[in-house]
Amino acid sequence: MTPSHPTSNSGAPALAEPKGKIFDLRGLLSGPRFWIGSLAILVALYAGRGFLQERRSQSVQLEQTSAAITYDAYSSGITTVLYDIDGNIEYTLEAQEQIHYLDNTTQLTNPYVRLYRGADARWNIIARSGKILAAEQSDRIDQLDLSDEVQLFQNDGAGNTMTLETSFLSLFPSSETMQTDREVLMTTNTLRQTATGMHADLRQDTLTFLAQVKGRYEVQSSQP
Repeated sequence: MTPSHPTSNSGAPALAEPKGKIFDLRGLLSGPRFWIGSLAILVALYAGRGFLQERRSQSVQLEQTSAAITYDAYSSGITTVLYDIDGNIEYTLEAQEQIHYLDNTTQLTNPYVRLYRGADARWNIIARSGKILAAEQSDRIDQLDLSDEVQLFQNDGAGNTMTLETSFLSLFPSSETMQTDREVLMTTNTLRQTATGMHADLRQDTLTFLAQVKGRYEVQSSQP
C-alpha cells in the first residue's frame, strides 16, 4: 500500500522561537509607560531649567551688588580749588567725570590741572585720565597719577613757552614735584629734546632728565 501524503501540517513540529527579544515599538509609544516616562522627563527638564535661571539671576544680582558697593560718589563737570595756608590758590583741578571709590581713590576723566605761583598759573597739565590718591585722614591730594596723552604747558609771561609730553606722570602737590619713568618729549621756542624718565621740582622750576637724553636746537629764522 502506498502511504498517502499528509494533507495538513498539523503534525509538523513547531518552529523554534527566536532567541532575541523583540519590542513592539507601536505598543511602547502608545502605552501608559511611555506617557508616564515622558511626563517625568518633562518635569525634570523644567525643574532643571528653573534651577539654572535662578542661579543665573543670583549671579547677576551678586555682580550688581558687588559693583554697586565699590564706589560711594559720582560727579560730572567738577572743579576743585585748593588754597594754601595764606589763602592763595595752590592749584585747581577740573574733570569731565569723577568717581570716588571706597578705597579712598578717585578716578578722573579728562582732568585739567593748573598749578599756581602767586596769582599766575605757571603749569597747566591735561590728560585723558587720572587717579587721585588722597592723603590719610585728609581731603588733600597726596598723589595724582595722570595717564594717556599727558601734556604740560608753561608760559613765563615773556612769550617763552615750554611743552612737555609723556604717557604717564605722577604729581605730588604737597612737595610740588612731578616725576615719570616713561619717554618724555620737551619742546621750547628753540629746543626739542627727548629723554627717558624725568623729575621736576616746581618750587625751583627745574627739570631733570634721567636717561637717553637727546636734543637739538631749532633757531627760528628771521626771514619772513
